Amino acid sequence: MKFPFSWLSEFVDTEGLDPYRVAEELTLKSVETSVSRWGMELEGVVFAKVVEKSLQPNGALYRVQAGDDLYLQVASLDKTLKEGDGVLLALPEAKVGSMCVKKREFEGFLSQGMFLSPRELGLEDQREGLLTFEEDIKPGTSAQDILGFGEYLLEVDPTPNRGDLLSLKGLAREISALLGLKKKERKYPLYEETGEIDIRVESKDCKRYRAATIEGVKVKPSPLWLKRRLWQCGIKTINNLVDITNYVMLLEGQPLHAFDLKELRPPLLVRDALEGEPLKTLLGTEKNLNPLNLLIADAEKPLALAGVVGGLESSVKEKTESILLESAYFDPYRIRRSARSLGLQTDSSYRFERNVDIEGVRSAQDLAISLILEVAGGSLTALKDVYPEPYQPKRVFLSLEKYRKYSGEDFDREFISKTLTSLEVPHRLQRCGVEAYIPSHRSFDMHRDVDLLEELLRVKGYGELRTQPLRVLSKPSEVEHLEETLRNFMVGRGFSEVLTFSFEDPELYRELSLPLPTLEILNPLNKSQRFLRNSLIPSLLRVCLENTRNYNYNMAIFELGKVFEEEEETRLGFLMTGYRRLFPEEEHSHYEALSLLQDLLNLYAEGYRSETSHLPLFHPNLQRCFFLGEEPIALLGVLNPELQERLELKHRVILGELSLKKLRKVRRVYKPLAHFPPAVRDITLLVDKGVGVDKLISHIRSKELMEDVKVFSVYTDPRFGEGKKSVSFRLTFRSKEGTLSDQQVKELVDGLLRELEEEYGAKLR
Repeated sequence: MKFPFSWLSEFVDTEGLDPYRVAEELTLKSVETSVSRWGMELEGVVFAKVVEKSLQPNGALYRVQAGDDLYLQVASLDKTLKEGDGVLLALPEAKVGSMCVKKREFEGFLSQGMFLSPRELGLEDQREGLLTFEEDIKPGTSAQDILGFGEYLLEVDPTPNRGDLLSLKGLAREISALLGLKKKERKYPLYEETGEIDIRVESKDCKRYRAATIEGVKVKPSPLWLKRRLWQCGIKTINNLVDITNYVMLLEGQPLHAFDLKELRPPLLVRDALEGEPLKTLLGTEKNLNPLNLLIADAEKPLALAGVVGGLESSVKEKTESILLESAYFDPYRIRRSARSLGLQTDSSYRFERNVDIEGVRSAQDLAISLILEVAGGSLTALKDVYPEPYQPKRVFLSLEKYRKYSGEDFDREFISKTLTSLEVPHRLQRCGVEAYIPSHRSFDMHRDVDLLEELLRVKGYGELRTQPLRVLSKPSEVEHLEETLRNFMVGRGFSEVLTFSFEDPELYRELSLPLPTLEILNPLNKSQRFLRNSLIPSLLRVCLENTRNYNYNMAIFELGKVFEEEEETRLGFLMTGYRRLFPEEEHSHYEALSLLQDLLNLYAEGYRSETSHLPLFHPNLQRCFFLGEEPIALLGVLNPELQERLELKHRVILGELSLKKLRKVRRVYKPLAHFPPAVRDITLLVDKGVGVDKLISHIRSKELMEDVKVFSVYTDPRFGEGKKSVSFRLTFRSKEGTLSDQQVKELVDGLLRELEEEYGAKLR
């Protein structure tokens, strides 16, 4: 928002104040602010008064006074000027921005200058017609002085929680606090409730609604001082009534709206919109509303979209003679949802979304009433204020100890009281701190003692705080960060980390026969990637495909990333393809991946087991699923050769994925080192091919005194019989009580063999 620097003088003393210093202080301590100069370059442009008019076939010829004794003849296509009208005239050889004005012939007449429009002066982009003045200005007065070109403008860009800075009043308050300037006392007119207005507030999101009716007004162009303020702030002028509401909004931060009273059919309602209810707005578009929208309506029709934009039918027009002036407080979140649902943003909604001062509803409206009566005439006939729950300031206590802890400085009572006073925060100093009562204009962003502390420290300036060395003793973290441990593990095994987007195209999921993602983004950056992924495998494959297209065939990559199913969770995914080393050549193998995953699980997941999986994504005979209890925790496999060929991948691709959520649930139990030697035995079993080796391992591992079991051979041969295979195990037994004898080990092995024969039909080979 833009504000002319000189306008601040209505609230604070700006004499001798440098606007660039003000902008710097605001940027460092409050809100990002820049300084610019208003207007364009003007040379030879003066005020002129029409003294004679002569109509021509294609325009008019005017004789104007452009100085004490300077009379000129000016031709124009505009025939609307009257004798006595004031205009801005560019004299011959004048410069208006990049345009130079010359004398020219017009239908046989010499035109000694050019009348200027608001568009040519850069005041309004779309305003047609010449710029005219009703004020009594001396002919020959410089247009630069009349328009105030060269004025310094402060352009502020507040954060969403600082709606109080979207007004000149709030900005002046802030500057007063930051620079220690004395505020000027301002007197506001006061109007009490009178007459009858039937107002019915039917929505809890309207906390206050104040309406006034003014009759006998005259709609006409605004006076120069009012137009100039609006132009400086970048707002188009409409007419005196609408311009006053915009002027007060800029000054006080309270949006106002004027309705043509003759278009209203009592009662006046504040209600939720009906589904599909139409409203033609002042912007010229017709909107179909929904219950998210808050409406101002009468007994027959919608009048305005509350807090956002007025309706065209009930707007102030040239023939309007009586108005209803609205000033209200609407819930910021409701206005934001309402405006966004229709794709609208206006100066009004921009302020309501960031919260307006509920206690300022009256003062802003009273000021507007006073200006309307002064500028447009008429009389106040009725006024009503619906304010069922008046604002109650929240009490916040900032302790002396907390202030010292965060600031590192003593509790300076004089500074604290002066700062809070300048910010207009009522407070009371106490022996052990300060008790503050949050004013309505800061109710949106100040709620706790730390908010109060932030206000004090930013006004003081963070750069003014004393620097002190940290006095907290360092100590190792008691929390092991799983992600960092896994990242270090993977890097140590020769992998490179990749980062990919969480957005996915379902086409690759279909190609891989994976379950499609179900969470869809409503406003995706790319329409083809509108789903949130439920696996890291497609993301890693995309990286592999991109590298392959760029002739990089050898890679070992991993990602620690988010996936989204019923809830968000973190997973570790990895991919290997090509050669792990070139001299001598050695390809990545599924045994390498199996060893990697088992080492990972051994770090955290005691008692895991694995089974052959049956995912079409992987090679039918080279895939495993790992379980922790009954829950799947990881999967591993070699990409199906058919898929590898379709995707045009040069080497086989090995993929794995591990759930960190399930790992975090594991509580490892650390065992003491054994004091007695192990007993190692090798056995070879003959079993049916359908019996899973992992089931045999799981059964063997569960036996008493069994410390470890490893498979070192799986072999098939027609001599074993149809459907048979040979599996060799190395068993390690160990006791905590003492050294195991050969007889004890023999009994343990014999018992195990009997169980395996009964359970799985396994026979000792």
